[in-house]
Amino acid sequence: MKRKAFTLIELLVVIAIIAILAAILFPVFAQAKEAAKKTSDMSNVKNISVGTLIYSTDSDDYFPRNDYLIPGRQTWAPFTYREACGPYIKNGVSNYTWVSVSGTEAMPMADSGIWQSPGAPPFRYQYGANQFVMPSGAAWNQFNYSGLPAYKDQDATGYATGVAPVPSVSQSSLPRVAGTLMLVNQGVDSSDYASGNVTMQSGVWWWQGAAAAIRGATIPPKWDSDAGVHDQYDGNLDGAGPYSSLPRFRYTKSANIAWADGHAKAKRKGALSWCTDMFVKGGIVDPYDGGYDNSWAFNAGNSCAGYEQN
Repeated sequence: MKRKAFTLIELLVVIAIIAILAAILFPVFAQAKEAAKKTSDMSNVKNISVGTLIYSTDSDDYFPRNDYLIPGRQTWAPFTYREACGPYIKNGVSNYTWVSVSGTEAMPMADSGIWQSPGAPPFRYQYGANQFVMPSGAAWNQFNYSGLPAYKDQDATGYATGVAPVPSVSQSSLPRVAGTLMLVNQGVDSSDYASGNVTMQSGVWWWQGAAAAIRGATIPPKWDSDAGVHDQYDGNLDGAGPYSSLPRFRYTKSANIAWADGHAKAKRKGALSWCTDMFVKGGIVDPYDGGYDNSWAFNAGNSCAGYEQN
């Protein structure tokens, strides 16, 4: 008996069915891959949070200071909360001689393993610390807003100048410890700005239009916007580069966050608020330029009016 071949119509129907199935399944596979990355990133965030809290327990309840110079260490590689908490996490911190000025003394650098988010480009600073919780050293606050040199507790090589150092923050001093952001994924994605910032800078967050919350009609449609010459938040072609010290919403339109009490929880873009999640009453943003804490933002007529100060 002669076997009947497929007709053209039957073949086209089969191809159409395959195309429909592919259209349905491919997005599902992509979502599954993104969900897996989010889970891996959340694991990083949780483990870093636990290590930071263990450091705090061993340091009389104080969080580490962040981003400061150490004599003999290269100025472009300041000592951060990551290196301070490294002994408690034991993942991703290596000793390199090129970190030291002499080129012979091995010094720690957290640059791999748990410190690398699976969905971010390979740069050193991927998980940034809230400046209100882990204040930065003075090395990066060398000029105030008028362009004049600001007071700082370290000179350019890390030695003390006699100025009082940036005070550390204790966990028990935080009014809303479970509701205060401690660490979050940040940095930028474009090849031109493949960098991050070890500090979640309150001032940058504020002045780039994200005071009350990171949302609004003028935000570019990308959830993880890095357009080369676009301002990260207003989307205008104003020549401004993307900002590496702001939170990134890389995973299912959300960011994994470690909170100051040690728990980790994601927040979607638009739900993360400077007024309620970032700000700490009495916390000093820039101790070398007046020591203000931005509490004025809660006064009537300002962006945080109506919110209770943490």
